[in-house]
Amino acid sequence: MSLAEKKEALMHIVKEADEKLTALLFALADEYNSPDYEYSEEELNLFNERKEEFYRNNKQGYSVEEAHELVRRKYNDGL
Repeated sequence: MSLAEKKEALMHIVKEADEKLTALLFALADEYNSPDYEYSEEELNLFNERKEEFYRNNKQGYSVEEAHELVRRKYNDGL
């Protein structure tokens, strides 16, 4: 199942959800987006590996405006 299909299925679930399920989904999303989240050692190692590879290959990053445009374009194309 693609990400777009998963999102569509979730939207259907949310539209039909009762109060209890809505509260559960909200709590899950709130926990997932918590500013107190601490990255695991494995996640930190992955971030560092990606950063080192980025610098090793002399890759060029994107400006904020370019990054926003890329995200908007992908979103408009259905991810």
